[in-house]
Amino acid sequence: MFYLDVVSSTNSFLKNWSRKETLPSGTGLYAGTQTGGRGRRGNRWWHVPGNLALSIWVAEQTSPLPPWTLRLAWTLLTYLRSREIPCQLKYPNDIYLSANSLKLAGILVEKTACGAVLGLGLNRFLPEGLAAAACEDLPDHHTLALSVTELFYTHFLEEKNSKQETAPVLNELNALLLWKGEWVAWREEGKEHAGLGKIVELDLSGRLRVLEPSGNDRVLPETIRSVERVEASGRISR
Repeated sequence: MFYLDVVSSTNSFLKNWSRKETLPSGTGLYAGTQTGGRGRRGNRWWHVPGNLALSIWVAEQTSPLPPWTLRLAWTLLTYLRSREIPCQLKYPNDIYLSANSLKLAGILVEKTACGAVLGLGLNRFLPEGLAAAACEDLPDHHTLALSVTELFYTHFLEEKNSKQETAPVLNELNALLLWKGEWVAWREEGKEHAGLGKIVELDLSGRLRVLEPSGNDRVLPETIRSVERVEASGRISR
């Protein structure tokens, strides 16, 4: 585990490092301050000192099933719930607090020629003017980084556990799936119009199954960029 006081992006730093040296799977990097954090689709991730900015290197070219995003989501959900913080998975890559459906964490996975960088941003404090979640009773970012990385490594990267069955992980993620059984609208990369359906579950590959208004049971593609709840009025909740 490595620490930097200030970095533009933990993901970018770890990606560049992996191009220069052979890093073992499970190498972690976290920072006290991140000045150029990113979310999916190029969105900026606002970082407040004391929040967690963590990246983990995985030296595997083949994406597992379920994918790394869901494996890291399971890790964080397991850790948070062990500390009695109720939270849920908002597909495809966010963790929300159950009590108020505010965003607690986001995950960004970036693939390279020889592996992948798994980025995690977690809000311990509420940035003024941003709709993030406050969890000030969590331990400091040093303890968080070590605890989350150790849990992820132990469960998914240690040789004795790396080939374990994925069904228990998917079962737990399905039990914590936000808006399960509710109407949602989703958008795919490169497509203008949103799809509509009720969330059913995550399938064995980790993709989202929905029931469309026509009654068609559909598994959404990996190119889904957002899923938002549709209120009774028909308005999309964001």
